[in-house]
Amino acid sequence: MQHRKRMTALLLCAGLVLSLVVSSAFIVCVSGHACSGKRCRTCELVAEKMALLSSFVLLGIAGQVLFMTLPARRPGWVRNADAHEICRTLVGWKVRLND
Repeated sequence: MQHRKRMTALLLCAGLVLSLVVSSAFIVCVSGHACSGKRCRTCELVAEKMALLSSFVLLGIAGQVLFMTLPARRPGWVRNADAHEICRTLVGWKVRLND
């Protein structure tokens, strides 16, 4: 199950990177085309690719903002049992044991 999730995530990332690279390459290649005027198909495609790139940028910014604003430790997300167990020792409580 873990392998399947990892492969799915890898394929999604590869698809994202491929679409970004292909869109950017298309925009660069046809940037100096001879426009035929109103309703030019090439200009429409460039506008679609620019919208795709800007949506990816906005999605990345929204993800970063969400990641940075959420607290690192929420009760339901991470079990903190190990951190609490470390503090329950005499060393964690800094107890001095004299004879």
